Amino acid sequence: MRLIRSSVIGAAVVGLTVAVTPAPASAAPTARCYPGMACVYYNSNQAGAVAAMGHVDGMPSWDFGYVFDPGTGNGAGLIVKNNAASADSRYITQAVRVHYNSYYKGPYDVVAAQSKRNLSVTYNNNASWNYHPNPS
Repeated sequence: MRLIRSSVIGAAVVGLTVAVTPAPASAAPTARCYPGMACVYYNSNQAGAVAAMGHVDGMPSWDFGYVFDPGTGNGAGLIVKNNAASADSRYITQAVRVHYNSYYKGPYDVVAAQSKRNLSVTYNNNASWNYHPNPS
């Protein structure tokens, strides 16, 4: 009888310990690149903070005047302009161009539809992006 009572008390203590142990804190969610978006990343290989750019009718392009996702990762909260190292296009048929200058001017890197790449021409020297139905 004493063995059974000890087992019941032991199980209750274990259950109480599990119930009062706080769950580990989870990292704040960050935006990632989803279909119908183009994204640029602070680090190479689509790592670090991300800035997602969705299509808005009548506005096919953007200047990089906003900041990387304020979540976790290298570059979080920094201005995107002149800080992007890689890009990802989740458009079905449209290529994305990341331009060296504002207003979609100057040299650019092309990110083909449904692909990702490290930027080379505009690595950490980028000011705007736009998209095109063809990859050129």
